[in-house]
Amino acid sequence: MELAATNDSEDMELQTRALTEPLPTSQQAYKDHHLYALEKWLHKNQILHPKGPVLGFCKGHPVYPRSCVQTLQSRHGWLREGLQVRENELPAKVVTRPKRTFNAQSFQSNADEDDLKPTLELYGEWQLGPLQLPHAVNGIVPKNERGQVDVWSEKCLPPGTVHLRLPRLFQVAKRLGVDYAPAMVGFDYRSGRCLPVFDGIVVCREFKIAILEAYAEEEEQRQAHERKQEEAQALSRWYQLLCSFVTRQRLKESYETPSEGCGREGPPKTDSIQKNTCSSRRWESETQTRTSRLQTDGMPDPCPAAHDHEHEFPEEDQSFDQETFVRTKRCPCGFSIQVEEL
Repeated sequence: MELAATNDSEDMELQTRALTEPLPTSQQAYKDHHLYALEKWLHKNQILHPKGPVLGFCKGHPVYPRSCVQTLQSRHGWLREGLQVRENELPAKVVTRPKRTFNAQSFQSNADEDDLKPTLELYGEWQLGPLQLPHAVNGIVPKNERGQVDVWSEKCLPPGTVHLRLPRLFQVAKRLGVDYAPAMVGFDYRSGRCLPVFDGIVVCREFKIAILEAYAEEEEQRQAHERKQEEAQALSRWYQLLCSFVTRQRLKESYETPSEGCGREGPPKTDSIQKNTCSSRRWESETQTRTSRLQTDGMPDPCPAAHDHEHEFPEEDQSFDQETFVRTKRCPCGFSIQVEEL
């Protein structure tokens, strides 16, 4: 108890000293002074209201109490705090905006007209009243002329509505047939353009639980579908990887093992060319032997010259090796060709 009484007496003494503090003699000392203020040192968004009483003078400038300094805001600034300017109120101060270049797309955007004026109208707290917004009736969200709700803060929500900030939520509301409005939470100035920023939707309070439950169910289905797609894509990539390994190994073995009858002149550029060349040589040797025998016996040559004969490969004379993926095609004349199929 004694300690509390001591602290109270010290606070009272400090307050007494502050109230009896003499006026500074330098104008610079009044800049952001905690007790006194000069009108020349007020900020751009400050004003003296009421303008008095005058406590003294400093080099011809009247000195006012710091309690007379009021901070001004624009209409949108007060809306963020749940207050609105009363009708027929003139701005307490008009200041010049920072220069911004707005192109044609800026004027076609959802920006408010006040944001596009070169001057800014400021209002004081004595010009304000409580924010009055229309109530939601029969599940219908009251919207502005642009079909949306300006949610500068939670105080700007129409009575009977809630602001839901979740991605893809408007799709759920549309599927359920619930009336909703996009929530515009501010503006973004980029490259000389004024673009609205939207975050979530505004719906009537009675639909909040139903929308959130449907949203949770839909998100669960969407995540399950995404997982299936990722698994299918992973399996496809693994299949492609294993197929590439098998193909590489098979080609490696084919290149390293030379075919019979081709000598050891080195691996050919392609496996099919190697096998085709070997088969052609065997066919030429067999043809020459058969021709010499027939001529010796005095019989006509049943197989004409290679440039006059056109090879045919019937399907019944074809064979396919499942291990090496090589198909062998045979002509009735004895010519055969091997083709690798991938």
